[in-house]
Amino acid sequence: MNQSVYLNNNNQIVEDDEIDIGELFKILQRRSLIIIGTTITLTSLGVAWVLSKPPVYTGTVKMQVESVNAGGSGLGNLGGLAGMAAATSGAGSVLRSTGLDYESLTTLLKSPFVMDSIIQDIQQKYPAIIYLPDPNLEEQEKEILSENFNVRQPGLNKMLEISYKSQSKKKILDILNEVVNGYLQFQAKESVQNPTQQLEFTRNQIDRSRQRVANLESQVENFLIKNTLISPESRGASISAQNGFLRQERQRILLELEGAKKLSARLQQQLRLTPEDGVIVTRLNREPYYIKLLTQIKDLELKIATEGIRLGSENPTIEQLEKEREELVVLLDQESQRILGMPYKNLSLDTFSSFSSTPTVTQQFFDVNNQIQVLEARRQGINQAQVALNQEINNLSTLNKEFISLQRELRIATENLTRLLALRENLEIEVARQFSPWRLLTPIDESIVVEDSGKTKILALIGIGSLFVGIMLGFLVDKLDPKLYSTIDVKKIVGLPVLGTIPNNRKLFSLNPQKFAQKELLVLKGLFTDNSKGFNLDNYFSIYNNINALSSTRSIKSITMATVDANQGQSIISIYLAKAATLVGKKVLLVDMNLREPKLHNYLGLENTKGISDVITNDIPVNDAIQTSKLDNLFVLTAGSQIANPVGILSSDKMESVTQTLKNEFDFVIYNTPQLMEFSDAKIVTPLTEGLLFIIALGKTNNANLEKVIGELQIARLSVLGMIINGEG
Repeated sequence: MNQSVYLNNNNQIVEDDEIDIGELFKILQRRSLIIIGTTITLTSLGVAWVLSKPPVYTGTVKMQVESVNAGGSGLGNLGGLAGMAAATSGAGSVLRSTGLDYESLTTLLKSPFVMDSIIQDIQQKYPAIIYLPDPNLEEQEKEILSENFNVRQPGLNKMLEISYKSQSKKKILDILNEVVNGYLQFQAKESVQNPTQQLEFTRNQIDRSRQRVANLESQVENFLIKNTLISPESRGASISAQNGFLRQERQRILLELEGAKKLSARLQQQLRLTPEDGVIVTRLNREPYYIKLLTQIKDLELKIATEGIRLGSENPTIEQLEKEREELVVLLDQESQRILGMPYKNLSLDTFSSFSSTPTVTQQFFDVNNQIQVLEARRQGINQAQVALNQEINNLSTLNKEFISLQRELRIATENLTRLLALRENLEIEVARQFSPWRLLTPIDESIVVEDSGKTKILALIGIGSLFVGIMLGFLVDKLDPKLYSTIDVKKIVGLPVLGTIPNNRKLFSLNPQKFAQKELLVLKGLFTDNSKGFNLDNYFSIYNNINALSSTRSIKSITMATVDANQGQSIISIYLAKAATLVGKKVLLVDMNLREPKLHNYLGLENTKGISDVITNDIPVNDAIQTSKLDNLFVLTAGSQIANPVGILSSDKMESVTQTLKNEFDFVIYNTPQLMEFSDAKIVTPLTEGLLFIIALGKTNNANLEKVIGELQIARLSVLGMIINGEG
């Protein structure tokens, strides 16, 4: 029953790879002040540092270097770059057969070959600027333009984007103005202007012809898609085949339909049905529930006839069967009205009964009528298909004329385009290339300058980083904190069962003894109900039940209660545990064994004129010292008069005798002893009871103190029942 207390060695602790999210949130909640304070402090310092930095601006201009109307491989794609390619000796061409090579172009424009002359103009106003680092100059006195300057193609647009970054807006505008002017002069100088009207006219005609051919091809394609045609000829052959098939199928169905109708009329005569009755019988025969009711009525009629012969027509059983038959007949009439939509009385039950005498003829009659309906439906479908096919035949002639007209126009347009392409190839050999000049698309003014310090992003990163540092600092402080804050931490140290957990209730456990006694008195009188979030007497019922569950043969009648350190809620927990035991019908005694600083009587609103110390030292009868509380079945033995040597009294034979007497007179005795860390009283009292139950208050119990106490309990080889965790949640 009793547990041997032991420490979990480090090598016995199994690390859990899974992160307990709930425990992480509890740590964040405990260390929220550290996290918030660190975050605010670091963020404030970061904001002050960012705001102290001078702003940085970026100016951007856009320049068109290629005609927006330039075609795939026409000379208009070349712009003014042929001259540039020739000017860069050994640099290679920056042209592609399908347009400008923007990667090579931007490399050329940022090269010293182009930028040297521009830098000379810039240095007239800003002499400290150089384009590339020079090892012969002191770089701290020079500004390197290439570090803050860039030329790129924005996406797939036919333009260049030129940007420069600086702390001075005026400097940005001046430098961009010099760069743009330098680029325009470079392009104008390197370009060769030789317009040829004949070639330009041919190109325009080619574009129109291509558009015309494309439009006609699209019209032909849309015409075929719209009319679901591969070609009018193939569609005509398909329609003709379909028409022949429909005529043959229609003739075959008419012959089958005529034969089926003749057979139906002959069978109807054999069954002695009118045409109207035949239709109704056919409809009713398709309804399973109607047939089921009819079968039940036939079975009842057979049973009535059989039982009537045996019992007589006046017998109550026969009357009951007749009544059931009438009810089924009513249901049958209702079902036939539901199926037909109106009451129909011409057909009697005898008529349906007669069908059973000729089952083969009846089934054939129903099958033939079903076949007639199927053939009628197929005949109607074929008629509708024939009408649609005739309409399509009428439309096909018109479609064929339109298709021939489109093909003729497409052939003429294709021939014209072929002639124009041949003419253009001859002209391109004979004429000089034509280049289009570059042009600035963006005015160079303050509207192109925007702040590019990235302060918003930096501030966001500072805030996130400060929060991260705060959280890490919170986790570090929590890790270094010697106090225990969770049941998991306790279990890692102590290998004992947790007999119960008391929810965190700071308000309750911070009450002084007098206020606690007043609150309990109001609760007892029904003037106050403790609905606080952390209080639930069920927790104490659970602890009491778990204590008794430790023994399978008998109930535990006496326990020693103790804590590791002082002020961990031991007195209140002892009182509520005793209260829970009384509510299940037990006669309970609370004994205050804290002979140094008695408190239990104050929590219960009782006098401490005589108690356990007086029983031991002055031979006062124990029953004279026991007081009754305001709660039924709860009795209290206070500490009594203060004495100089509590250990001597607790170790006496008289103490052992008193504890045995109390165990015999009460169902459950709780000895409330001082804290284990400072006094040995609990270690002396525990052998006189059935075991020690010690309380660990989360957030208050020191890790090192707990390990020390457990080590001492191991040495003393005391019986320890388990632990109560106070302050969970």
